[in-house]
Amino acid sequence: MTPRQSPTVKRRRLALTLRQLRTAAGLSAVEAARRVDHDASWLSRIENAEVRPHPNDVRAMLTIYGIDGEQAEAVIAVARQARQRGWWQRYNDVLPDWFVTYVGMESEASVIRSYECQMIPGLLQTEEYARAAFSGGPTQISDAEIEQQVALRMDRQAILGTDEQPALRMIIDEGGVRREVGGPKVLKAQIERLLRESERSRVRIQLLPFGAGTGFDGSFVILDFPPLPAPYPDAAEDRLVYLDTLTGAHYLERPVEVAAYSAAFEQLCAVALSPAATRDALSNIANDLAR
Repeated sequence: MTPRQSPTVKRRRLALTLRQLRTAAGLSAVEAARRVDHDASWLSRIENAEVRPHPNDVRAMLTIYGIDGEQAEAVIAVARQARQRGWWQRYNDVLPDWFVTYVGMESEASVIRSYECQMIPGLLQTEEYARAAFSGGPTQISDAEIEQQVALRMDRQAILGTDEQPALRMIIDEGGVRREVGGPKVLKAQIERLLRESERSRVRIQLLPFGAGTGFDGSFVILDFPPLPAPYPDAAEDRLVYLDTLTGAHYLERPVEVAAYSAAFEQLCAVALSPAATRDALSNIANDLAR
């Protein structure tokens, strides 16, 4: 599997589709589960993407929902993909469960919108910056764990520069590019990396300067996922918000929540420096660090 093939996203899409099809068929969870010789709790775990259903169970559910032919086969194919292993599983020793979900979703996002108020976004970090960030983090981890975390972060960046690279829209608070993580030399190299990445056609980096007089209390990421191709029965585009914390994460999917963060992101874009002005500002910061 390549990093772009994510069983996490497939499992989530499958869960949403099965719930939509059951609702369209006019069946309760209790009735649908009974018809395939299971209980409602089993179906609830499937529809909440907590478990990966066997393709045979998916076929049985599709039958009672009135889905057959090419549409049924398309859903069953996604069910098979959802049971595969993710590329990130070799990092299981250092990956907390709550971040596994994010890594899987990031791998197959079509658009990644990120607001970072403290650090450089992980997808754009240099290896030296990432190592310094993990070493100076609020929780102590061993040198071996630091190296695994750095390797994972570099592997996540495999989606950059490919034909399938997602569109990146990154807003970074000025404090994030002035905080000398790893020291001036490391930060200068990191800013130079941002300047190079900003030249990619699918990368838009904007700096939110101190002079903007505004900001947002907390970093967040908005992930967009492309619809699955026909004849898959659910063609809706999908979006969610990811909020990182010290001990866990929040995934916001309710339309009102996603709309609020989407509006906040666009407002931040409006007050941040343009991409061209951002490159000028970053170049000036790098030059100051060289003195």
